[in-house]
Amino acid sequence: MAQRKDDIDKIGDVILDFFKTKRIKESLQAIHEFEISGWEKWWQTELAIYLANAQAIAEWDMEHPFDTDKRTSLAQSRMALDIGFRLKNLSKDDWLFVELKQDDDYRRCIDKMCKDVEKVFSARKRSFDGLTIRYIACAGVFLSDSDEDVLDYAEEMLERIDVDHDGLYLEKVSAHHSLLVF
Repeated sequence: MAQRKDDIDKIGDVILDFFKTKRIKESLQAIHEFEISGWEKWWQTELAIYLANAQAIAEWDMEHPFDTDKRTSLAQSRMALDIGFRLKNLSKDDWLFVELKQDDDYRRCIDKMCKDVEKVFSARKRSFDGLTIRYIACAGVFLSDSDEDVLDYAEEMLERIDVDHDGLYLEKVSAHHSLLVF
């Protein structure tokens, strides 16, 4: 459990460092000012660019393909995880993966994250390219609200879908947005 908590913290720290960059802060402010929605793909693309230049990142990949575990209820046999990366201190095939979600409303964002849980946890632990999943997380960004409300709602939704988690990582990433990782 301690390693898994450490892994979710590592993922949260990498994403938080991404949101601390000047360009991303300015972009989030503009997104809020112009009331832009549906910027999940922008986030994925910008995060990939960030990972490509981050000192702590040895390798990264977008939309990495995995077979699904046939024992799950997921109908599809293949899937792709949004973003994967390997920290420099991890073995060559030991990767951290993240599914990204974005919605202005934290409840809708968490609902989308929970829908991804079945997909995320149905991935086989090794891709057909040989990468090993060390940890998979869901990360969502939404307009800031009361942290207590967000955490309570996330806990309730994870209980409802009967998912154990290794903690909830909630941080403010701009004047208007918060990040939740589980």
